[in-house]
Amino acid sequence: MATIHADQNVTTQINVFEVDPKNQDELARLLIEAVELVSAMPGWISASVHKSLDGTRVTNYAQATDYPAWEAIVERLRSNGYFERFQKLAKPNPCMYRCIYSRSSD
Repeated sequence: MATIHADQNVTTQINVFEVDPKNQDELARLLIEAVELVSAMPGWISASVHKSLDGTRVTNYAQATDYPAWEAIVERLRSNGYFERFQKLAKPNPCMYRCIYSRSSD
């Protein structure tokens, strides 16, 4: 489950993929496959895959304990060819974040 707390030093990548609606389901399945590959790695916390209701985007919200752990996760995905596969289906737009505020219902 995603862990969102502003008081932790968690590294988060939010990647919004622009996708042709006919490729949305395939891209979502590929992202889930990639998550399964890396989910047992040291430092991995969580990942969530979201499909836009209009079919034009898939968003991946992924967390690691710190940036070095995230770099190791990315290298494993790269060495297994996932980045090339993602780019064949969509245009990725990744960015790294650190949460500064979070509020949820109790």
